[in-house]
Amino acid sequence: MDEDYLLSRKRIFNATFLVVLAILLSKISGLVRDQIMTGYFGITYDTDAFTWAYFIPNLFMVLFAESLIIAAFIPIYSAYLKRNQKDDLKIFVNSVVNIMALVFLIISTIIFILSPEIGALLSKIANGQMDVYKFVVMNRIMIFSLVLLSLSSLATGILNSHNIFTIPSLAPFVLNVITVIFVVLLFQHLGIYSMAIGTMVGSLMHLVVKLPQLKTSPLKYGFAINFKHKGVREIFSLMLPILLSLGAVQLNNGVDNFFALNLGGGNTTALTLSWRVANLPLGVFSVAIVTVLYPLISRQVAGDDIKGIKESFSLGVREIGYMMIPATAGLVILSYPIIKVLFERYNFNPGDTKKVAYILIFHSLGLIFFGLLMILNRIFYAFKNVKTPLKIASFSIIVNLILDWILIKFMGVGGLALSTSLVALCNVVILVVILRKKIGNFGGRRIFVSYGKIFASAAIMSIVLYFSWKWLENFAYQGLWPLILLLFLEIVAGVGIYIVCTILFKMEEVKFAVGLFKKLKKNT
Repeated sequence: MDEDYLLSRKRIFNATFLVVLAILLSKISGLVRDQIMTGYFGITYDTDAFTWAYFIPNLFMVLFAESLIIAAFIPIYSAYLKRNQKDDLKIFVNSVVNIMALVFLIISTIIFILSPEIGALLSKIANGQMDVYKFVVMNRIMIFSLVLLSLSSLATGILNSHNIFTIPSLAPFVLNVITVIFVVLLFQHLGIYSMAIGTMVGSLMHLVVKLPQLKTSPLKYGFAINFKHKGVREIFSLMLPILLSLGAVQLNNGVDNFFALNLGGGNTTALTLSWRVANLPLGVFSVAIVTVLYPLISRQVAGDDIKGIKESFSLGVREIGYMMIPATAGLVILSYPIIKVLFERYNFNPGDTKKVAYILIFHSLGLIFFGLLMILNRIFYAFKNVKTPLKIASFSIIVNLILDWILIKFMGVGGLALSTSLVALCNVVILVVILRKKIGNFGGRRIFVSYGKIFASAAIMSIVLYFSWKWLENFAYQGLWPLILLLFLEIVAGVGIYIVCTILFKMEEVKFAVGLFKKLKKNT
């Protein structure tokens, strides 16, 4: 285990860097896709219809496929791989693949049939203003992406278990690019339906790009299902608890979207746009760190390496804080110009910019907690402790519902974003307390010292950003290109100030970043 740990630690620098680049491309392409959609179609009940038509299969995919695969499949697969049990591994994987394909095909067919009823319900919530027909057509076009994306997530789990991260992380980039191409080519003839068609074709390619690298795995596909296999029984016994706990964020977003739909046209889309912008730093850095650390943590748990688990957890927590805290400060201070640059053109007007920027402030406040939740949940699932996260997740859904109902009265759609952030904070606090009781002291003092330096550095950066932008905005809003240039310079300056401050504070996380750069340089 020590040898495996040291080997993985050497790989983590390069793997994290490549995953960051891949996810960055995916997130940027996702923003381009959103720019195309809002530019051509604005934020209206039509875009709300697309948002819901896409959200439903995506919700099932995240709940049943991604959550199950990340939290249950990887630890079990890694255990068989570590013990070199090839026959059991083959039966296990083929059974899971075939069961998933059949189950999600059935679910997709049911939703396909019930699309008119679902559309009617959503339209009723929207006071009868959402076009049911458009929702039904787009939902039926995209619903079978659930099968494709679920199998694609399973392929990602296999590849990550073999320390292959880059290609799986690039798959969303492929999906987004294909969607953009279809919209640009077909929107004049098909309108917003072009978004749905592009998404479906992109979902197919999301899976196809991973297939060549699956040769790395010592597996051959066969149509066989063994419900009595130990690994199969184990993964599906974990299914319901994992579904609710890791899927809690998506369920909370669904609740938020229901409330937003009742507030008027475009609010669901605005909430979704804000969430995606906030997810740019979250997805690039936190997801990259957790993606690389999780297989390592799973192996450490399998080898009962408590010291290694504590070290990996501490590293993940510190790196997430190092990235997310300054990102939060920057998004809060610069929310309006960021949204203006990203979306304000054609059918996306200044009023839409103010609305999305307002929501973004409150989504940004939860970035650090969303990031910490990723690694906390995976620690618990690596230990195969499903009950604790399940209880916390169930509690969070109820709390989010109550907070949504209260805050929306005082803050409008921004209250929905704040509710999600507050619930994430609550979850982190509870899970940290419980984890400490389980594994003991995991370097709390070391984490506390790092976070003190991070907050101090971010505070200095924020003061400079706030007052410098107050002066620069006198020139920035004279046109799009001056705004882009000055905003870019402001962000670069902010990043530079933050990094210099952390260097002056002699932070360990800076050494990690320098080591990452050196490792990359040696391999180029």
